[in-house]
Amino acid sequence: MDLSRSISLLGRPSTDPDVQALLASLKIIRQPSVDIDEEDDDRILSAEDWLTNRQLGMELGFEARAHLLGEDDFDPHTEPMVLSQVYFYRNHPGVKPYRGLLPFNIGLEDDRTSVRTKLAAYEPTRRSYLRDTWETQLCRLTVSYVDGGTRIGFVLCLLRPPAMPADADDAALVPSIAQIARAMGKPLADPELRLTFAPLRLEQNLMEDENGSIASFTRHHGIELRFRYIDRGREQALANVLFYREHEAEGARWPGELPRGLAFDDSPERVMQTVGRPPDHLLDEEFEGYATWHFVEYSLQVKYSTMENLVLCVQMMAANVAAAP
Repeated sequence: MDLSRSISLLGRPSTDPDVQALLASLKIIRQPSVDIDEEDDDRILSAEDWLTNRQLGMELGFEARAHLLGEDDFDPHTEPMVLSQVYFYRNHPGVKPYRGLLPFNIGLEDDRTSVRTKLAAYEPTRRSYLRDTWETQLCRLTVSYVDGGTRIGFVLCLLRPPAMPADADDAALVPSIAQIARAMGKPLADPELRLTFAPLRLEQNLMEDENGSIASFTRHHGIELRFRYIDRGREQALANVLFYREHEAEGARWPGELPRGLAFDDSPERVMQTVGRPPDHLLDEEFEGYATWHFVEYSLQVKYSTMENLVLCVQMMAANVAAAP
Protein backbone atom coordinates (compact mmCIF):
# COMPACT_ATOMS: atom_id res chain seq x y z
CA MET A 1 0.00 0.00 0.00
CA ASP A 2 1.27 3.48 -0.92
CA LEU A 3 1.01 5.06 2.52
CA SER A 4 1.38 8.57 1.10
CA ARG A 5 -2.14 8.17 -0.31
CA SER A 6 -3.52 7.79 3.20
CA ILE A 7 -4.06 11.56 3.30
CA SER A 8 -7.00 11.08 0.91
CA LEU A 9 -8.76 9.35 3.82
CA LEU A 10 -8.77 12.44 6.04
CA GLY A 11 -12.28 13.12 7.28
CA ARG A 12 -13.44 9.52 7.05
CA PRO A 13 -14.62 7.61 10.14
CA SER A 14 -12.40 4.94 11.64
CA THR A 15 -14.96 2.31 10.63
CA ASP A 16 -14.55 3.15 6.93
CA PRO A 17 -13.20 0.05 5.10
CA ASP A 18 -10.31 2.02 3.58
CA VAL A 19 -9.33 3.41 6.99
CA GLN A 20 -9.47 -0.09 8.42
CA ALA A 21 -7.25 -1.27 5.56
CA LEU A 22 -4.79 1.50 6.43
CA LEU A 23 -4.72 0.42 10.08
CA ALA A 24 -4.15 -3.17 8.99
CA SER A 25 -1.27 -2.17 6.69
CA LEU A 26 0.31 -0.40 9.67
CA LYS A 27 -0.27 -3.49 11.82
CA ILE A 28 -2.36 -1.44 14.24
CA ILE A 29 -5.01 -3.51 16.02
CA ARG A 30 -6.38 -1.06 18.57
CA GLN A 31 -9.30 1.08 17.45
CA PRO A 32 -9.43 4.83 18.23
CA SER A 33 -11.73 5.96 21.01
CA VAL A 34 -12.61 8.94 23.19
CA ASP A 35 -10.65 8.95 26.45
CA ILE A 36 -13.06 9.05 29.39
CA ASP A 37 -12.85 8.94 33.17
CA GLU A 38 -14.96 5.93 34.12
CA GLU A 39 -14.83 6.92 37.79
CA ASP A 40 -16.29 10.37 37.06
CA ASP A 41 -19.50 9.66 35.12
CA ASP A 42 -17.57 9.05 31.89
CA ARG A 43 -16.27 12.62 31.86
CA ILE A 44 -14.40 13.22 28.60
CA LEU A 45 -10.66 13.61 29.15
CA SER A 46 -9.73 13.85 25.48
CA ALA A 47 -11.76 13.71 22.26
CA GLU A 48 -8.61 12.80 20.31
CA ASP A 49 -6.70 9.54 20.03
CA TRP A 50 -3.37 8.60 18.46
CA LEU A 51 -2.34 5.32 16.88
CA THR A 52 1.35 4.87 16.07
CA ASN A 53 3.62 2.39 14.34
CA ARG A 54 7.05 3.41 15.61
CA GLN A 55 8.81 0.88 13.40
CA LEU A 56 7.32 2.30 10.19
CA GLY A 57 7.50 5.93 11.30
CA MET A 58 3.81 6.80 10.98
CA GLU A 59 1.16 8.10 13.34
CA LEU A 60 -2.58 8.58 12.79
CA GLY A 61 -4.67 11.07 14.73
CA PHE A 62 -8.42 10.61 15.20
CA GLU A 63 -10.97 13.02 16.66
CA ALA A 64 -14.59 12.61 17.72
CA ARG A 65 -16.67 14.02 14.88
CA ALA A 66 -18.88 16.13 17.15
CA HIS A 67 -15.83 17.67 18.82
CA LEU A 68 -14.37 18.49 15.41
CA LEU A 69 -17.60 20.32 14.59
CA GLY A 70 -17.41 22.35 17.79
CA GLU A 71 -20.06 20.41 19.69
CA ASP A 72 -19.46 19.56 23.34
CA ASP A 73 -22.53 17.42 24.05
CA PHE A 74 -22.09 13.94 22.57
CA ASP A 75 -21.99 10.30 23.61
CA PRO A 76 -18.30 9.34 23.86
CA HIS A 77 -19.17 5.66 23.43
CA THR A 78 -20.96 5.99 20.10
CA GLU A 79 -19.60 9.16 18.47
CA PRO A 80 -17.63 8.30 15.29
CA MET A 81 -13.88 8.88 15.40
CA VAL A 82 -12.70 10.69 12.26
CA LEU A 83 -9.20 10.48 10.78
CA SER A 84 -7.90 14.03 11.27
CA GLN A 85 -4.08 13.87 11.12
CA VAL A 86 -1.41 11.77 9.43
CA TYR A 87 2.24 12.06 10.49
CA PHE A 88 5.20 10.81 8.45
CA TYR A 89 8.26 10.90 10.73
CA ARG A 90 11.73 11.21 9.19
CA ASN A 91 13.90 12.40 12.07
CA HIS A 92 11.94 12.25 15.31
CA PRO A 93 12.84 10.97 18.79
CA GLY A 94 11.59 7.49 19.61
CA VAL A 95 10.38 6.71 16.08
CA LYS A 96 12.21 4.96 13.26
CA PRO A 97 12.44 6.96 10.01
CA TYR A 98 9.58 6.60 7.56
CA ARG A 99 11.01 5.18 4.31
CA GLY A 100 8.05 5.15 1.94
CA LEU A 101 6.76 7.74 -0.50
CA LEU A 102 5.84 11.14 0.94
CA PRO A 103 2.84 13.22 -0.16
CA PHE A 104 3.17 16.06 -2.68
CA ASN A 105 6.33 14.56 -4.19
CA ILE A 106 8.38 15.57 -1.16
CA GLY A 107 11.65 13.63 -1.10
CA LEU A 108 12.95 11.75 1.90
CA GLU A 109 16.24 13.66 1.76
CA ASP A 110 14.82 17.09 0.88
CA ASP A 111 15.84 20.19 2.81
CA ARG A 112 13.70 23.26 3.53
CA THR A 113 14.59 24.99 0.27
CA SER A 114 13.77 21.99 -1.92
CA VAL A 115 10.50 21.34 -0.08
CA ARG A 116 9.41 24.93 -0.69
CA THR A 117 10.39 24.61 -4.36
CA LYS A 118 8.27 21.48 -4.80
CA LEU A 119 5.30 23.21 -3.18
CA ALA A 120 5.66 26.39 -5.23
CA ALA A 121 2.11 25.99 -6.56
CA TYR A 122 0.84 26.61 -3.01
CA GLU A 123 3.26 29.45 -2.24
CA PRO A 124 0.49 32.06 -1.78
CA THR A 125 -0.85 29.98 1.11
CA ARG A 126 2.46 29.38 2.89
CA ARG A 127 2.76 30.43 6.53
CA SER A 128 6.21 30.05 8.03
CA TYR A 129 7.98 30.23 11.34
CA LEU A 130 9.80 27.32 12.97
CA ARG A 131 8.00 25.11 10.45
CA ASP A 132 6.31 25.65 7.08
CA THR A 133 2.56 25.27 6.51
CA TRP A 134 0.60 25.26 3.25
CA GLU A 135 -3.10 25.03 2.43
CA THR A 136 -3.76 22.43 -0.29
CA GLN A 137 -6.95 20.99 -1.74
CA LEU A 138 -6.50 17.76 0.21
CA CYS A 139 -5.31 19.03 3.56
CA ARG A 140 -3.37 21.51 5.62
CA LEU A 141 0.26 20.50 5.21
CA THR A 142 3.02 21.18 7.74
CA VAL A 143 6.67 20.26 7.29
CA SER A 144 9.04 20.38 10.25
CA TYR A 145 12.81 20.48 9.87
CA VAL A 146 15.90 19.57 11.88
CA ASP A 147 19.58 20.46 11.69
CA GLY A 148 19.00 24.03 10.61
CA GLY A 149 16.57 23.14 7.84
CA THR A 150 18.87 20.65 6.11
CA ARG A 151 16.66 17.63 6.84
CA ILE A 152 12.96 16.91 7.29
CA GLY A 153 11.82 16.18 10.83
CA PHE A 154 8.28 15.18 9.90
CA VAL A 155 5.51 15.78 7.37
CA LEU A 156 2.06 16.36 8.86
CA CYS A 157 -1.20 16.34 6.89
CA LEU A 158 -4.20 17.71 8.80
CA LEU A 159 -7.91 17.81 8.16
CA ARG A 160 -8.91 21.47 8.11
CA PRO A 161 -11.46 22.11 10.88
CA PRO A 162 -14.74 23.62 9.71
CA ALA A 163 -15.02 27.39 9.93
CA MET A 164 -17.12 28.70 12.82
CA PRO A 165 -17.79 32.36 12.08
CA ALA A 166 -19.97 34.34 14.43
CA ASP A 167 -23.56 34.86 13.33
CA ALA A 168 -24.04 38.16 11.48
CA ASP A 169 -26.46 39.42 14.13
CA ASP A 170 -23.97 38.56 16.87
CA ALA A 171 -21.10 40.15 14.95
CA ALA A 172 -23.03 43.42 14.73
CA LEU A 173 -22.97 43.71 18.53
CA VAL A 174 -19.22 43.68 19.13
CA PRO A 175 -17.35 46.88 20.06
CA SER A 176 -14.36 48.26 18.19
CA ILE A 177 -10.78 47.80 19.33
CA ALA A 178 -10.61 51.54 20.05
CA GLN A 179 -13.59 51.24 22.39
CA ILE A 180 -12.09 48.21 24.12
CA ALA A 181 -8.70 49.91 24.48
CA ARG A 182 -10.36 52.87 26.21
CA ALA A 183 -12.06 50.47 28.63
CA MET A 184 -8.85 48.69 29.68
CA GLY A 185 -8.11 49.20 33.36
CA LYS A 186 -11.39 51.00 34.04
CA PRO A 187 -13.59 49.98 36.98
CA LEU A 188 -16.45 47.58 36.32
CA ALA A 189 -18.84 50.32 37.43
CA ASP A 190 -17.49 52.81 34.87
CA PRO A 191 -20.37 54.12 32.69
CA GLU A 192 -18.34 54.09 29.45
CA LEU A 193 -17.22 50.51 30.05
CA ARG A 194 -20.79 49.45 30.77
CA LEU A 195 -22.01 51.14 27.61
CA THR A 196 -19.25 49.54 25.51
CA PHE A 197 -20.19 46.00 26.49
CA ALA A 198 -23.92 46.46 27.07
CA PRO A 199 -24.86 45.01 23.63
CA LEU A 200 -23.19 41.74 24.71
CA ARG A 201 -25.36 41.67 27.86
CA LEU A 202 -22.42 42.15 30.20
CA GLU A 203 -24.47 42.23 33.40
CA GLN A 204 -26.20 38.92 32.65
CA ASN A 205 -22.93 37.13 31.83
CA LEU A 206 -20.75 38.15 34.79
CA MET A 207 -19.61 35.27 36.97
CA GLU A 208 -17.50 35.76 40.09
CA ASP A 209 -14.27 33.88 40.72
CA GLU A 210 -11.58 34.13 43.40
CA ASN A 211 -9.85 37.01 41.60
CA GLY A 212 -12.87 39.06 40.54
CA SER A 213 -15.32 38.31 37.73
CA ILE A 214 -15.33 36.77 34.26
CA ALA A 215 -17.73 37.53 31.43
CA SER A 216 -17.44 34.84 28.77
CA PHE A 217 -18.97 35.37 25.34
CA THR A 218 -16.89 32.69 23.64
CA ARG A 219 -19.73 30.54 22.36
CA HIS A 220 -21.19 33.16 20.01
CA HIS A 221 -18.68 36.03 19.95
CA GLY A 222 -15.24 34.53 20.67
CA ILE A 223 -14.38 37.04 23.41
CA GLU A 224 -13.83 36.86 27.16
CA LEU A 225 -13.51 39.71 29.68
CA ARG A 226 -11.70 39.29 32.98
CA PHE A 227 -12.15 41.78 35.80
CA ARG A 228 -9.79 41.78 38.79
CA TYR A 229 -9.99 43.30 42.26
CA ILE A 230 -8.17 46.63 42.58
CA ASP A 231 -5.55 46.99 45.34
CA ARG A 232 -7.04 44.07 47.28
CA GLY A 233 -10.29 45.97 47.68
CA ARG A 234 -13.77 45.02 46.48
CA GLU A 235 -13.82 47.23 43.39
CA GLN A 236 -13.00 45.47 40.12
CA ALA A 237 -11.36 46.74 36.92
CA LEU A 238 -11.09 45.32 33.40
CA ALA A 239 -7.72 43.56 33.41
CA ASN A 240 -7.75 41.15 30.45
CA VAL A 241 -9.64 40.86 27.16
CA LEU A 242 -9.14 37.65 25.17
CA PHE A 243 -10.09 37.26 21.50
CA TYR A 244 -10.33 33.65 20.31
CA ARG A 245 -10.00 31.81 17.03
CA GLU A 246 -12.80 29.32 16.43
CA HIS A 247 -12.43 26.01 18.34
CA GLU A 248 -9.81 27.54 20.64
CA ALA A 249 -12.42 28.22 23.33
CA GLU A 250 -15.09 25.83 22.00
CA GLY A 251 -16.97 28.56 20.23
CA ALA A 252 -17.09 30.98 17.32
CA ARG A 253 -14.25 33.11 16.01
CA TRP A 254 -14.11 36.70 17.27
CA PRO A 255 -15.75 38.61 14.37
CA GLY A 256 -14.32 42.04 15.08
CA GLU A 257 -10.98 43.64 14.40
CA LEU A 258 -7.89 42.61 16.35
CA PRO A 259 -5.38 44.95 18.01
CA ARG A 260 -2.52 46.42 15.97
CA GLY A 261 -4.00 45.25 12.66
CA LEU A 262 -3.44 41.56 13.39
CA ALA A 263 -5.45 38.74 11.80
CA PHE A 264 -6.12 35.18 12.96
CA ASP A 265 -4.64 33.78 9.74
CA ASP A 266 -1.33 35.57 10.29
CA SER A 267 1.75 33.41 10.74
CA PRO A 268 3.97 34.16 13.75
CA GLU A 269 6.39 35.81 11.30
CA ARG A 270 3.61 38.04 9.97
CA VAL A 271 2.45 38.88 13.51
CA MET A 272 5.88 40.23 14.43
CA GLN A 273 6.15 42.14 11.15
CA THR A 274 2.70 43.67 11.66
CA VAL A 275 3.38 44.76 15.24
CA GLY A 276 6.52 46.41 13.93
CA ARG A 277 9.09 45.49 16.55
CA PRO A 278 10.42 42.38 18.28
CA PRO A 279 8.35 41.14 21.23
CA ASP A 280 9.44 42.02 24.74
CA HIS A 281 8.95 38.39 25.72
CA LEU A 282 8.94 35.34 23.45
CA LEU A 283 8.29 31.71 24.33
CA ASP A 284 8.14 28.97 21.69
CA GLU A 285 7.05 25.46 22.65
CA GLU A 286 6.44 22.28 20.66
CA PHE A 287 2.84 23.07 19.77
CA GLU A 288 2.29 26.69 20.83
CA GLY A 289 4.13 29.95 21.22
CA TYR A 290 3.56 33.26 23.03
CA ALA A 291 4.77 36.72 22.01
CA THR A 292 4.22 39.65 24.38
CA TRP A 293 4.59 43.38 23.82
CA HIS A 294 4.21 46.20 26.35
CA PHE A 295 2.75 49.47 25.05
CA VAL A 296 1.73 52.63 26.87
CA GLU A 297 -2.01 51.96 26.50
CA TYR A 298 -1.96 48.24 27.24
CA SER A 299 0.11 45.08 26.89
CA LEU A 300 -0.51 42.60 24.08
CA GLN A 301 0.02 38.85 24.03
CA VAL A 302 -0.42 36.69 20.94
CA LYS A 303 -0.77 32.95 21.36
CA TYR A 304 -0.08 31.06 18.14
CA SER A 305 0.26 27.51 16.88
CA THR A 306 3.85 26.52 16.11
CA MET A 307 2.44 23.49 14.29
CA GLU A 308 0.01 25.24 11.93
CA ASN A 309 1.44 28.78 12.09
CA LEU A 310 -1.87 30.44 12.93
CA VAL A 311 -2.99 32.87 15.63
CA LEU A 312 -5.04 31.09 18.31
CA CYS A 313 -5.75 33.88 20.78
CA VAL A 314 -4.96 37.57 21.12
CA GLN A 315 -5.01 39.09 24.59
CA MET A 316 -5.06 42.72 25.68
CA MET A 317 -3.87 43.39 29.23
CA ALA A 318 -4.22 46.53 31.30
CA ALA A 319 -0.99 48.15 32.46
CA ASN A 320 0.89 46.15 35.11
CA VAL A 321 -1.45 43.16 34.71
CA ALA A 322 -0.17 39.64 34.02
CA ALA A 323 -1.49 37.63 31.09
CA ALA A 324 -4.46 35.42 31.84
CA PRO A 325 -3.81 31.68 31.36
